[in-house]
Amino acid sequence: MHLELTFKGGLLERYPEFCDVLRAAAYGCGRPFKHIAADLDMTASKLSRMLADNPNDPINFPADRVPDFIESTNDTRPALWLAEKFLVDSETVQRQAVAQLAAILPQVEALLRAVDR
Repeated sequence: MHLELTFKGGLLERYPEFCDVLRAAAYGCGRPFKHIAADLDMTASKLSRMLADNPNDPINFPADRVPDFIESTNDTRPALWLAEKFLVDSETVQRQAVAQLAAILPQVEALLRAVDR
């Protein structure tokens, strides 16, 4: 099976961490926070702690709840964030290869001149 995704990038710049995009989805979806928490079978307080990204609080958002979270918020940005982070398209691969070639081309030219001496 072949799946092709087309979307405009930029989520990684706007939301450097996955928790950032989760927070944006939760607080920007227009649904009461307590309803999102109820959809996830947790209290609003617990969900708030999970999304707070407090280094002194060991509670984290569980990965297995991400699909339910997306359904509850009706915001696909978390899934698109993951795709942007981990799926590399052929154009990106090509741009990276050209950049690497441009960086090493002077070294190759210098080596070829050294061999011709």
